[in-house]
Amino acid sequence: MNTIALEFATEEEVRAAADKLWNKHGITGELEMFQTSSGAWRLHIYSEKPIKESILEKLPGKRVQIKGSFGAAMRAEVPSETD
Repeated sequence: MNTIALEFATEEEVRAAADKLWNKHGITGELEMFQTSSGAWRLHIYSEKPIKESILEKLPGKRVQIKGSFGAAMRAEVPSETD
């Protein structure tokens, strides 16, 4: 499995990039989208096959490093409200 992370300014950009990867380029595997604590939007791509660099260069997102633990991406959970 190939893992790549991209960061975007808006939710619309991240959704458009994910749609393009999935539908136009046929990328298979898992895509995870979430908003970071800084307000940016992150797209983690867990692709079954390598993604061509030329495809990644056409996406508007900035490539970022995934912080992982034992091969799985880690992200901070939002604290829940307690009564």
